[in-house]
Amino acid sequence: MFVLATVMVVIDQLSKTWVARTLPLDGPDIPLTLGLGITHTRNSGAAFGMLRNLELRVGGFVIDGTVLLGLLSLLVSVGLIVYMSRNARRLTLLTRTALGLVLAGAIGNMIDRLRLGYVIDFIHFKVGSFDFPVFNVADSCVVVGAGLLILSSFLGGERHSHTTTVAGPPPPPPRRRAQPLEDYPELPPFGGRTSEPSE
Repeated sequence: MFVLATVMVVIDQLSKTWVARTLPLDGPDIPLTLGLGITHTRNSGAAFGMLRNLELRVGGFVIDGTVLLGLLSLLVSVGLIVYMSRNARRLTLLTRTALGLVLAGAIGNMIDRLRLGYVIDFIHFKVGSFDFPVFNVADSCVVVGAGLLILSSFLGGERHSHTTTVAGPPPPPPRRRAQPLEDYPELPPFGGRTSEPSE
């Protein structure tokens, strides 16, 4: 899980760095294939541009939405790390993969929000009149990880331990119960003589 999360965070950050250094901000799309293109944009909101103008007012202080989302991503990341560390052995491979992807997405965008004050997006999908919001690798990790979590919940997200019973030697036959004392014949008195009833 943690190796997968680390690899995906590295890919996310390297791809954002390449886009920021290579492509002009808000420049034209570079078409790739099947409606997929690359364009350099900045997002101060959540995934896919949601909650862009979010602000939190506490007394006389105003917490910027980007910082707030960054702190929220930090809390989610810490919670996922603690949960995965404690429950890794009883989770299925599918669940571990899903949680690793969600963790990578949370960390990838958290780094941007706390370091830059915005998130770099560059993947653009547009077919005809359908124009999907620009996103990045971290957003993709969150969406795919969430989908795998839903699938895992239907398949069973935890391993079930099966206990195997090793066959041993057969148990000994039950001991024969001795007959009660009343079942034995009446014994003669001492001296070998039997007492006759008196007339």
